[in-house]
Amino acid sequence: MEASMDVTEIRLVIFDVGQTLLFLTPPSEEVFLARCQQLAIDVELEDLKRGCKAGELWIAQTIMNEQKGAARISDEEFDMKWEYVVLETALKDRKEDLDGLMKKLRNINGPAQNWNAPPETYKVLDELQAKGLPLGIVSNFPKTLPDLCRKVEIADYFDFIITSEEVGISKPDPRILQMALQRAQVNPEEAVYIGDHPFDILCAKEVPMPIIWFNKDNDPIPEGFTSYPDFQISALSELVEIII
Repeated sequence: MEASMDVTEIRLVIFDVGQTLLFLTPPSEEVFLARCQQLAIDVELEDLKRGCKAGELWIAQTIMNEQKGAARISDEEFDMKWEYVVLETALKDRKEDLDGLMKKLRNINGPAQNWNAPPETYKVLDELQAKGLPLGIVSNFPKTLPDLCRKVEIADYFDFIITSEEVGISKPDPRILQMALQRAQVNPEEAVYIGDHPFDILCAKEVPMPIIWFNKDNDPIPEGFTSYPDFQISALSELVEIII
């Protein structure tokens, strides 16, 4: 899946963070499975993985609705609804008392999660930095992200780190990417955004600027989408082959 993008004009590379540069260990679907197993809920890991993807799309849609004026829901309600979407999707058409299961799950803790950078992340960042390309981060993340980046030793690669909590704007609102372009004094066509979420595509195309979709599981574009990435990669290392 490719569109036109003049890679010779690229003067700035902007990354998402979660599931692009950093990954949760253990993954969310494994944490959910461990909680379900404590309640003897019969569900497969692959189904929970699919449920987590549906949950991520729900999160992005909810953020978009709030940005258009919908009432903001509380953090607690947000978390509960996300879990409901995950479990409902994972259980498919099975007749289960979802409300009852959710009440029980709320009292079950899973394994603690930590963000980690795989070796591929450092290798790609080293290669981009060696070519003299300025790098930035734009992410729907708490303002503690710079501290996390320092902890996993990737902070020094980046000229700027912009988080949604810091600026009060979340993707897919394109203004958060426009802020990055203004900060770097780069035109939209001279930058590229790399993200894993379908709504990263929508965000970048609303700027408009080029987008490379890191789609490691080869997921389809969600139904109803009319925006498409300029390039699609299944491994971060493929990024170097496109840009350099």
